[in-house]
Amino acid sequence: MRYLLGVDGGGTGCRVAIADMHGAVLAECRGGAANIATNYTQARANIIAACAEAVAAAGLPEGALGQCHAVLGLAGSNLGDYAARLGADLPFAANEIVNDSIITLEGAIGGVEGCIAAIGTGSVFAARDAHGVHMLGGWGFLLGDDGSGARLGKDILHLTVLAHDGVRPHSPLTADLLAEFSNRPDVIVETAKTWSPGDFGKLAPRVVEAWRQGDAHATAVLGHHADLVQDSLDALGFSPDKAFCMLGGLGHVYLELLDPKYQAAAQPPKGNALSGAVALAHRQFGAT
Repeated sequence: MRYLLGVDGGGTGCRVAIADMHGAVLAECRGGAANIATNYTQARANIIAACAEAVAAAGLPEGALGQCHAVLGLAGSNLGDYAARLGADLPFAANEIVNDSIITLEGAIGGVEGCIAAIGTGSVFAARDAHGVHMLGGWGFLLGDDGSGARLGKDILHLTVLAHDGVRPHSPLTADLLAEFSNRPDVIVETAKTWSPGDFGKLAPRVVEAWRQGDAHATAVLGHHADLVQDSLDALGFSPDKAFCMLGGLGHVYLELLDPKYQAAAQPPKGNALSGAVALAHRQFGAT
């Protein structure tokens, strides 16, 4: 027997679905963080453990893992040689590793032309047109992830430090944040040195809530990133006549800030990234 595996791996966790060769899902499970550019060793271990758990949940013997043909949509797979390393270091019969934006696009709009923005802890944009599939962004927290929760958290802390120094006035949110760090910017700096993108992203809900209450700095941060999100969609070739989805924990927030033409074109996704991974696995390896 042969089986299909779909893996959706991001910075805060991964999801796995095992299916038969016709694409019928047998079991799903969740696992730990799977951004292979952030922590390759731990991500690999988390992916394999989650896949093994899915095999067990489907009632299959342990050896079935070696009979699986997998498509893995992973954050960080477009950076360095991580995807090539992982592809040669997995226990499956065959595998294909793509960026997580590709499986998200497939899950959201299927095989038609259109584009998506997927904005959570990180961010990435993807589109399908007559020439194929294209992605934009996904360069990680240091120089990318525009619009992401991690960038919102980093930017609001930067404004908190600026407000302490008198370069900017305080807003209620920055004043509260400074107080939580004992009114000491040096504590903010030392703490931030140890934070992952996910830690910065935990501040994003506070930025959104403060924006809804009219906080000046939260409004400025979200407005800046909304401009980048809109510019990214335009660079992808957004068209109101084609499929379009705003996804992720922050997708609906940015949709409120975009021009009306994006709001009018937005539609609910057909599926999610995991269903997209299974669909791609079926297309690549499954029975017709």
